[in-house]
Amino acid sequence: MSLPSLAEVEHADWPSLQRMCGTLGLNPKGRSAVVRMRVLDHVRRRSRPEGWRAGPAQLAPLLTRLGFPDLAARLWESTIQLDAPAPWVGLGEADLARGRFTEASKAFGRAAQMGDPSADLHRAEALAVNGDFEGAARLCDAYMASRPGDVRALATKAGFLARAGFVDEATRVLFAAMEAHPEIPSLARAWGIALLRAGHPEDAASAFHEAVRRDARDASARINRGAALLLAGRTREAIGVLREFLELDPRRAEALNNLGVAFLHSGRAGSGVTTLERAAKQVELPRIVLNLGKAHEEARQTADATRAYAQVLRMRPEDAEALAGRKRLAAGTAKNPLATEPSPETQTGPGTSPKARRTHPSLGRYDGDSSDDMGRRLHGGSVAPHAQPRPRRLRVRRESPRRGRR
Repeated sequence: MSLPSLAEVEHADWPSLQRMCGTLGLNPKGRSAVVRMRVLDHVRRRSRPEGWRAGPAQLAPLLTRLGFPDLAARLWESTIQLDAPAPWVGLGEADLARGRFTEASKAFGRAAQMGDPSADLHRAEALAVNGDFEGAARLCDAYMASRPGDVRALATKAGFLARAGFVDEATRVLFAAMEAHPEIPSLARAWGIALLRAGHPEDAASAFHEAVRRDARDASARINRGAALLLAGRTREAIGVLREFLELDPRRAEALNNLGVAFLHSGRAGSGVTTLERAAKQVELPRIVLNLGKAHEEARQTADATRAYAQVLRMRPEDAEALAGRKRLAAGTAKNPLATEPSPETQTGPGTSPKARRTHPSLGRYDGDSSDDMGRRLHGGSVAPHAQPRPRRLRVRRESPRRGRR
């Protein structure tokens, strides 16, 4: 027996209600409103809710992120309406992913004409993908002219400035965002990461300390603070901070890796080897295993160092540091890997301070919850990641908020 729809019951006249009651086996007596409610209750109890199915507006963003921008563009085109700017924004994002910058700018401009308040940010993103970071920063300023202190615009502008090479200006913008929005504790962590990229580990350590003060549960800020202290040459403080964090979470591989490197820099090779072995058991990443090999080499454990370098080469056959380490061991010229000079990129890079160069052989990479990531998360952009030079020796790993515990 098929049930009538709720709409049919709502609009049925009295004779139709009588027939529905007879078909469904209900009492047809009473006032029309009572009978109608009786039929509606019966239909609601016995009807199956329709399952939700994703429509084009839900599938198109997923296709863009999964790497199918052509399919996403066709879906967005099928959802375009005269009074809705959202499909034009989605179409612009798909065009950016396809490398069609002119079409993307036109789509974002159409969204602006339809009243999208964030159109300037989307157009700035298109300029940034095309390499015009300064123009993108100017569009962010135009957006903030009517919305001063907007956190999305500040974080996005900081990302554009950092990618253009103006790292100090990017840190100042993030500091302004942090001061204007104390209710967002992650801004302090993003400011600290920007300071690390600018080559100011002392200031970065203070920024991460502020992030921990604002949110005591911020594991990323705690681990990054230890990394910043190590880069600043404050090895004893870095060991204390990392040990304190590992008492709360003893299985976090990033913190174990950083602590092992700190032990090596303090001359405690045995403790460094033990800690790095614990890190490698948690997450077998090439960088952690490479650090373990260098720790074995520092401790004159040639066989263990050879096995570690071979393991790295199985994961990354062209790893230059592992090849160099294996060559040293084969030639019998193993030396302290911490005593080598910094690579030219690290030594002369614009984001490296003299103090950081004196106290640590390598600055490492700090990709993750930076201003780029924060701006993308806040307004749904697709900013390309900022490429950093690859240092050649021991590198402090930082915790990535998106990776989580493994």
